Amino acid sequence: MEGGGEDQLEGGRITGFGRLLALSLAAFGVFGLWVGCSAVLLADLSRALGLSPGPLGISLFAGAAASMVAMASLGWTADRYGRRSFLVAVTCVFGLGTVGLALAGNFAALVGVFVVLYSAAGLYDVGINAAAVDLERLSGRRLMSFLHAFYAVGAVFGSLGTGALLSAGIGFRPIYLALLVPLAAVTIGVALTRFPKHNGVRAEPSPEAVEDDAAGRWRLYRSAPLLLVAAIAGLGFISERVMETWSGIYLRGTLGLGALLGGSGVAVFFAAMALGRFGTGWAVTRLGNRRVLLSAGALTACGMALALGTALPALVIGGFLLGGLAISGMAPLAQSAAGDLFPQRAGAATSVVITFSSGGGLLATPLVGGMAELAGLRAALGLVVFAGLAVFVLSLRLRETKGGQTG
Repeated sequence: MEGGGEDQLEGGRITGFGRLLALSLAAFGVFGLWVGCSAVLLADLSRALGLSPGPLGISLFAGAAASMVAMASLGWTADRYGRRSFLVAVTCVFGLGTVGLALAGNFAALVGVFVVLYSAAGLYDVGINAAAVDLERLSGRRLMSFLHAFYAVGAVFGSLGTGALLSAGIGFRPIYLALLVPLAAVTIGVALTRFPKHNGVRAEPSPEAVEDDAAGRWRLYRSAPLLLVAAIAGLGFISERVMETWSGIYLRGTLGLGALLGGSGVAVFFAAMALGRFGTGWAVTRLGNRRVLLSAGALTACGMALALGTALPALVIGGFLLGGLAISGMAPLAQSAAGDLFPQRAGAATSVVITFSSGGGLLATPLVGGMAELAGLRAALGLVVFAGLAVFVLSLRLRETKGGQTG
């Protein structure tokens, strides 16, 4: 553990494991809470600034590009300087970006806010997933799907709560500011907690060690098994991020649903994500990663085709339910597989997967905005159908190995 002491391994068990697990659950849950709120509030933010899908997509593109650069260039610092220092720093910047959303008054300001916010959010994502890989390695338990399920649970509460607050007449700017409370709680919890020690942390790294680490990091980007995993995770993140960003606008703008019903539709998607992630561990144990991913790809395509093929709210939400169930396992399975491939460089391997996958997902959101400007949002959301089919095809190339892992 960072700082040593009572949190070291003793007799094969982790002293204080329950506290570490609780903090990780909270960190994932708060991230989901923020995403669920943002999915509903983005329609209000864009309306307040007078932005159509095209300009909104441009601002999201700027944030996505900054996030990819930040994750590729700084994700490794989660290994070098330790999970605690890394997460405290990025969560503070995450909070500043959230304040920026509440204060943004024009398009130029929104672009600047998204650059800071999405960079911090991407690094936060790297940090909490790297910490989760540490817990899996040291405890010998498969926790990633469970942790990601709490992310989705947080998103359910965020989207439902935000819809209810908007319906009660609360403005979107105070709701953004209210998110600072859970973010501050996570920051304090992280600052007061010792995290599992990993081989990447060095108190005073030598120049030779820095050079070796840098070379090792960039070698990961040439690992074919890791890149295949990253591609599958990328398509999962594309589906997830597109739905997170545009589903609320689709329901409330394109279909004309009210804030409460629109927020409920977004919540159904996240609830399905949570349910699917709680069940992913069970499914993988019995079917293996490859079969689960094949099924996920096919069901994602079917669910979204159903949702986009009708304007009936019940069928649209039903399609969101099926799509959420299917998409749910892609990201946690891929990130856990990255940790299996490079257990001693979990932060660096996770940053590779998240750089491609989360970065690709973020870039897909402005792409949908541009497509929506030309062909309408319903047609643009067909990108999720394509992503599901692509996951199915790529998963055919995975090899199932002993223990249900893929390579």
